[in-house]
Order: sequence, then C-alpha cells, then structure tokens
Amino acid sequence: MKTLGQIAKYLDGELRGNADIAITRVVHPALVRGPEDLALVLSGNVLELLKQNQVTNAVAPAELGPIDVPNFVLVPRPRLALARLLELFERPAYSIEGIHPSAVIDPTAKIGANTSIGPNCWIGPNTVIGTGCRLVSNVSIGADVKIGNQTLVHAGVFIGDRCEIGDHVIIQPNATIGADGFSFVTPERGSVESVRPNKKTEVTSFNHEIVRVNSIGNVVIEDHVEIGAGTCIDRGTLGETRIGSGTKLDNLIQVGHNASIGRNCLIVALSGLGGSSKVGDRVVMGGQSGLPDHMTVGDDAVIWAQAGVVGNVPAKQAVGSTPAVPMRDFLEREVQLKRLPTMQRQLKELQQAVADLQKKLGQG
Repeated sequence: MKTLGQIAKYLDGELRGNADIAITRVVHPALVRGPEDLALVLSGNVLELLKQNQVTNAVAPAELGPIDVPNFVLVPRPRLALARLLELFERPAYSIEGIHPSAVIDPTAKIGANTSIGPNCWIGPNTVIGTGCRLVSNVSIGADVKIGNQTLVHAGVFIGDRCEIGDHVIIQPNATIGADGFSFVTPERGSVESVRPNKKTEVTSFNHEIVRVNSIGNVVIEDHVEIGAGTCIDRGTLGETRIGSGTKLDNLIQVGHNASIGRNCLIVALSGLGGSSKVGDRVVMGGQSGLPDHMTVGDDAVIWAQAGVVGNVPAKQAVGSTPAVPMRDFLEREVQLKRLPTMQRQLKELQQAVADLQKKLGQG
C-alpha cells in the first residue's frame, strides 16, 4: 500500500488533492472499483470513463491539464509512469527461499548469499552464482558458468557450459542460452556455394555429406538484459556470442553463433539474427524481421516488422520490406502499388483510343 503523495514523489509528478489517500491497486479507468484504486490515464480517450466510474484518484498526462477527479497526479510521460507504478506495485514471480531438497548442485559450485534455487534445478561443476539470484524451477546450468547478482531465471531455462550472465538479468521460461550453433560444412563444394558467387540459378554441386562444426565458445550476456520466453542464443564457434547491457529480447528470437548485439537494443518476437551478424547500440528490430549471416546494422537503426535485410544497414537508418530498403523508398513504392489499378485502367483506355485512331487513319 502506498499513499498518493508517495506515488507522486516516486513519479516526479504534480499532485493535486489529498496526499494521504491510501492506494492499493493501479488499474485501467474502466476497472476502478473503489476509493483505494488508482486509475492510470494514458490519453484523453478515456476521460469519459472517469465520470462513469466515479474515479477519485488518477494519474494523467500533464498535457491534459487539471482533470475532473478529486485527487490526481500529472506526469509528462504516462507510459513511463506506468512502468514506475508497476515497479511500486510489482507482483514478483514466486520462488522458494533457500535451496529446494530436489535441487542437484555440484559440490564445486559456489552459491551466493540469499540466492534461492527451486525444485529440480541442476547446477554443474565450478559454476558461480552471485547473491540474491532466483532460479524458479527446472533450471539447468552447466559447468563453469558465471551468473552475477540479482538475476532472475524462470522455469525451464537452459544455460550451457562456460556462459557468462551479468547482474540484474531476467531470463523468461524455456529460454536456451549457449546451445550449439547451426554450423556445418561439406567436404566438397556444397549446393549453396555453387550458386552464391555469381548468383547462379542452377545448382551444380550437391550436399552428399554434411560434417558438423562443433561450437566450443560461449555466450556473454551483460547487465540488465532481458531474454524472452523460448528465445535461443547459440554459443560462439570459437569465441563468444554477446548481448550488450540493457538490451531487451522478446519471445522466440533466434540469435546465431558469433553474433553480437549492442547496448539498449529492442528486438521483437520471432526475429532472427544469422551467425556472425553484428548489431550496433540502440537498434530496434520489429517482429519477424531477420538478418542473414555476417550482416552489420549500425547504431540507432530501425528495422521494420517482417523486414528481410539483405545488406548492411547504416547507422540511424530505418528500413522495411523484403528485401529491405530505406523506409522512404518502401512507402513510396506502396503508394505507387495502390495506383496500379487506376494506371491499368488508363492504359486500357489509351490502347483503345490508339486502336480507334489507327482504324480511322486506315479508313482515311
């Protein structure tokens, strides 16, 4: 429970009304049920709901000015206020205290103070886990792994040998960190090699045998990274696959071996990064976008949803479509595509007009 005054101070907002009001829930204006609820107003579209539900406490955008509610807090960025409010009223994932009897921990592993290890977890030899970590359940951690402080590992996560995880990292259920990369070679030139150099259309050599390339590197995840559910990050072939500090990966993302992702990137669900691709700092990749192997994306670039990148993306450029092109070109092309039916009709009319003229000239 927090008072409205405490909330206003935490949000660095402007309080109007009674600072001593006790707040127990943060809800959408449509879900307000009593005087201890705090309605979060993200835009002016819900102002009518404040009257209908007789809301008495609200957080609202400063741009709306005073609103018709007895007690309210004005904030400059309501979406940021939402994040801060959910920090105050967080409901952490349940985890046991201490170490569950069913956990299997190698005698050479070192576990930090106040770390909880849930049912059916396994921790391999020489692994070091920092203080205040939480392993919820069914977590598998290999040998020689290093995990920092205050890291949360949800159920079903696999972390392979020699991987390094930083402080304050969140790994959502069933993510895989440090599986082998998808790396193979053929003794002779393979089918892809026969068409790639000159972009040939005919396959002239074939994959009669496929030889596995083992991955003996690791994965390094820096501080304050979040890894979504079901996401897979492959270990490097010889070196490392690295995720920079502050980067957030959504669910079901594939990060190939030897790839590197910079700091404070946002990569949305179902995206894929090929092996040895390099993504700069603060890059945004929309859902289902993809990079082939060995591609480079510059700092602050934005890759639109479902974009298929086929070449390097310069810094600060937004690209979309498949193959990906600068967004200005993509939008212009979309406009032209919408004009095609009209242009087709006009072309038919012109063809008919020319045919009529030719007929008249022939008669003349």
